[in-house]
Amino acid sequence: MKSIISDPHKDPLGAMMLDYLHGDYEVFAEVASTRFSMSTMSAKTMFRTYAEMDELEREALHLCRGTVLDVGAGSGCHSLCLQEQNVDVDALDISPGCIKVMEKREVKNPIHNNLFSLESGNYTTILMLMNGLGICGSLDGLNLFLQHVRNLLAEDGQVIADSTDLRLLYNDEDEEDESFDDSDYGETEFIITYDTLVSVPFQWIYVGFPVLQMLAEYNGFECQQIATGQNGHYLARMYRS
Repeated sequence: MKSIISDPHKDPLGAMMLDYLHGDYEVFAEVASTRFSMSTMSAKTMFRTYAEMDELEREALHLCRGTVLDVGAGSGCHSLCLQEQNVDVDALDISPGCIKVMEKREVKNPIHNNLFSLESGNYTTILMLMNGLGICGSLDGLNLFLQHVRNLLAEDGQVIADSTDLRLLYNDEDEEDESFDDSDYGETEFIITYDTLVSVPFQWIYVGFPVLQMLAEYNGFECQQIATGQNGHYLARMYRS
């Protein structure tokens, strides 16, 4: 949980976004998962404007207040929207390529670090979008996150984050996933490939709101489901109870 990417050759996502920024607008990465079939990730999606964002993203940005920590900031699209509203925001990412992209796009305060390596803070809002809770990796990791985030939040601080309830996704599609059980609730492992660059495998989690709410309350947080989108996607707000 405390690692950052230090070798550019292990940073396919950052390399893809740098190529896009330099004018190669059709680039994409391949994403392999232990749970899902192979898919692709377009660089263009990572550079979307506020007008191109979905309703959940817009709602999340509207909920941001005070000093914001944008976790997994990527190209800085959310941080730039907040900067335009004169919001004080730190843009955190583990990818050196993403940090270079944000610097070139004039994100004011990009930080090359891992959320779990930050020891203290006084953030009014911690923003985690694009299935942002996924960085916790597992249910155990999500529980540790809820313990750790207290060190980073102001007393009246909040976490604004999204995830996807895969059970609702499968129900919507009337499909049964026999491998899907409570022991590995939404847990998967990803590998991203771009050109000749391949990431190290990393854990990711999709968690339904009932499970998130249960863990949040266990760790002393109120947890609200703010909005729902398509295919089990939802936006949540957590704050000290």
